[in-house]
Amino acid sequence: MSDHGTKQGKSKSRVRRASFAFARYLPLLDPEKFSDIGFYKQLEAIGYEQVLLGGTGAADLATLTRQLKAETSLTVALYPAGPDSVAPADVVIMPDVMNSNSHYARPCGSGSVATAMNIARLGLDYVPVAYLIMGNSTARWYFDAYLLPSSKVLLSYINYAAMVGYPYIALDYEDPQINIDPGLIRAIKQIADLRLVISDEFTPASAAKAILMGADTVITPSDVYEDKIGEDGDLSAALAYAKQFYDALLTA
Repeated sequence: MSDHGTKQGKSKSRVRRASFAFARYLPLLDPEKFSDIGFYKQLEAIGYEQVLLGGTGAADLATLTRQLKAETSLTVALYPAGPDSVAPADVVIMPDVMNSNSHYARPCGSGSVATAMNIARLGLDYVPVAYLIMGNSTARWYFDAYLLPSSKVLLSYINYAAMVGYPYIALDYEDPQINIDPGLIRAIKQIADLRLVISDEFTPASAAKAILMGADTVITPSDVYEDKIGEDGDLSAALAYAKQFYDALLTA
């Protein structure tokens, strides 16, 4: 075997696909808005065990990730916007945008491949996620996603993702003009060995309803909490809202 082949083999041996179970509820937090380590210590005091950092365009994930690992016991899941955002979290999410037109974000797109190679270079645990954008949202614009024409077509995409080995399906419902379809959720849950994540601008009550429909994990985007930041940067209202989500979803 050539030296080049040997180096490739060593790189592959460092990649670790994690057997990771997301909590029933995860707040996605953008470090540009939530960089104060004290905020995360308060989340931990509430009872949170996991946080999700990242989002479209999130910057400087590495600094906050290192702080959280050094100063809290939180499990840090990282959603990188690209290869430069990869940081030493407990687990890195690899979101392939299944309905993206972008050469950067789609499966085997340039951004997806570069991100995967950086995860491998750093030897980090990762979880591949088949990510489908359901409505008109910032994510749809950012990832140049096309909307699928029917539930039948959507289920075909999800079956494909399950067959090739994605352990998680993520549905992004962050569009106020669309509602979660209980019939679709039931159909997805008939697919074996697949865990369902739903992202939306949930309230605690609507998030609990999505869990009852069959979601394994619900995620709120960062702006749900950003809207609670006081004009002077006070985070007490955001923390109070986080406590409501914790009580509704993570105490059972």
